[in-house]
Amino acid sequence: MRLIFSEAFLPGDRLVERDLAAKLKLSRIPVREGLQKLVSKGILLKDDVNRGLRLRDYGPAEVTHLHEYREAIELAAARAACHNHSASDLVQLDMICDAMEREAPDAPSARWLELDWQFHQTMVEASGNERFINDFDLLMLECNYVFYRLPETKIPAKSRENPLLSTHVHGVVDAHREIGKLIGARDTNGVVEAMRLHLAGLSNRVHRDVVKSLLGKR
Repeated sequence: MRLIFSEAFLPGDRLVERDLAAKLKLSRIPVREGLQKLVSKGILLKDDVNRGLRLRDYGPAEVTHLHEYREAIELAAARAACHNHSASDLVQLDMICDAMEREAPDAPSARWLELDWQFHQTMVEASGNERFINDFDLLMLECNYVFYRLPETKIPAKSRENPLLSTHVHGVVDAHREIGKLIGARDTNGVVEAMRLHLAGLSNRVHRDVVKSLLGKR
């Protein structure tokens, strides 16, 4: 799944089971099972012309739907985390924020994106809801791909080279710290609003970039 959501493939690209198995050095059976899981989630689509699979295209509507799905899970998970978190969950969230702060000058580096992922994953795990936890890993793979790896949404600069990007990066860390504090305080209303604002900022940026790219192709 990580290979498919890497920069090796673009939306619309045909995926060949045999080739993927060779790249991953696996038998075709687990590769086939993984591909079918992505088909069932609607992430891969059947290509009737080539009788294969292709990675779905992400137009403005698809980006909106992806954001709405992520928001539905994370807002509910954040609310549940207020009731079900452990002391170690709070420590882990704080440590991830510290690591993101240290990585900020190079953001959005692969390491910084991984830490961002870990923060949200840890928050979802703190909810104690197995349904959220099981769905969220795949969801974040897709979000990371759409929000940061596609050509029209990829950010070429580094935080230390761009003041506006630096402000955005530090704003993400500040938002994470606030969310962690609200979970620790068991403030369900506050954490839901903070998470909503945090996710909206990301969605709006990506949506603008995707629309701009589509208009540029016409």
